[in-house]
Amino acid sequence: MSRMRAIIVVFPAVVGHILLPASLLSRLWRATDHDLLTWLVAVFLPLGYFAFIYVAGAWSWFGGLCRHVLPVLLLMTVVTTYPGSRVNTTLPLPVSVEFAMQALLGTAFAAMTILALRSRYPPLPVRDLVFPLRGGTFRVGQGGASRTLNHHFSNTSQRYALDILRLNRLGVRARGLYPKQLGRYAIWGTEVVSPCEGVVVAAVDGFPDLLPPERDTQNRAGNYVAIESDGVTVYLAHLMRNSLTVRVGDRVYPGQLLGLVGNSGNTTEPHLHIHAEQGGYTGKFSGMPGIPIRFGGRFLVRNDCVKAPRRRSNPAA
Repeated sequence: MSRMRAIIVVFPAVVGHILLPASLLSRLWRATDHDLLTWLVAVFLPLGYFAFIYVAGAWSWFGGLCRHVLPVLLLMTVVTTYPGSRVNTTLPLPVSVEFAMQALLGTAFAAMTILALRSRYPPLPVRDLVFPLRGGTFRVGQGGASRTLNHHFSNTSQRYALDILRLNRLGVRARGLYPKQLGRYAIWGTEVVSPCEGVVVAAVDGFPDLLPPERDTQNRAGNYVAIESDGVTVYLAHLMRNSLTVRVGDRVYPGQLLGLVGNSGNTTEPHLHIHAEQGGYTGKFSGMPGIPIRFGGRFLVRNDCVKAPRRRSNPAA
């Protein structure tokens, strides 16, 4: 069962980021007998898909270099396969199924790319917070104001939640594609600090850290901290067992250490989940409508990076 769960996580990522782009490039490369109109439609599909995967792909898996290389390969293929003098702009009749499907799929991916780009503009009001992690380069795995970039968006309370990963020296989130060992994930054990001044209203610390791809679907947040701050409750989840440094009733300040990133709760791998809700703590992890959050004036979406210096927390006295 565990092996099958791992395959379910890994297979779509490999297909979407490696195999499908390679297949589209190969198919376009082999098509040497196109007239101009057929070539344009043949190019439209990979252009739409490459734009979408560039914006919305899970590039913490494969690295920023791979992300930028794919458009270069596409451009080289487009230039090389251009039909030149074979210019025939007459629509082929009857339109083939292949011709129609390429046009339809290309349009669909172009539309999803536009939706992904619009995810950078959340509705007001927006709550400004301090970035909650220290000591490294971090990439947003889930985040944005639409489901295209953020799988939390369908949940009213977590609509603007972020899942944050840390990158290692190779620019990827882990040593290995989907390792089982927690220590191979760059974010494992990273310090989590308070993103705001407020009062701790929940501090859960007893759930175990699970080995990927195991999940605790009954205790979805795992170990977490909730902080009430000026009419808003901020949640930080999937923390390491027995790592919390605060208790319910403590007043915390921006940059103050709260605990360490773990892998507790309903999570496929170590990461930090953070979101904010209107109003006070309801006694459970998700209860009130979510609100957008910014860090340093930035509304972060999937694939955005943040470099957070390593420094000791300095809470106010």
